Amino acid sequence: MRVVKAGDVTVVRDARVADRTADLAAEAERQQALAAAYAAGFDDGLRRAVAQGSEAAPRGAAALEALLAQVSRVHAEEVAATGRTVLSAAVDVARWVLRHELSDSTRSLLLRLQESADALLPSPHTRVLVSAADADTVRGWAEQQRSTTVVVDPSLAPGDASVETDAGSIDVSIAAALRIACEALDVDVP
Repeated sequence: MRVVKAGDVTVVRDARVADRTADLAAEAERQQALAAAYAAGFDDGLRRAVAQGSEAAPRGAAALEALLAQVSRVHAEEVAATGRTVLSAAVDVARWVLRHELSDSTRSLLLRLQESADALLPSPHTRVLVSAADADTVRGWAEQQRSTTVVVDPSLAPGDASVETDAGSIDVSIAAALRIACEALDVDVP
């Protein structure tokens, strides 16, 4: 057995208290270092966020300018395409009107019928509806076409016709050309 003197116990206890005090001081120093690092990191993050925020407005403006340029380009392309469509419809109407004289309405009709027949897909059955005034001349044209029947439609004016096939139909009239032009111009058709 070992005998410990009271003076030795105090020294051990004092050493433990000193170690504990040193540990507490080290922990306090560590906590202060952590708090300082947190504050420095927070301040640095805040500075960066403010800097990025101030850069956001110019970046947003640049993005809006790029978007506006894109929209303007697409708008210009659409306007150009619409202009070409309107011009094409106007040229079609002008061709029909210029080659169509009152005394020559049937010849003009035959040209438009041929263009329509060429535009439709081939079909085993084709019906051409015409006015009574154009029926005889169109029958002569129809004899040269494959499987084409001519039908008199009293509702059609001289010079107007309609071509019907299994693949579709085409209204061959100046009124139809004018409707197409009006639609391309976005004008209400009465």
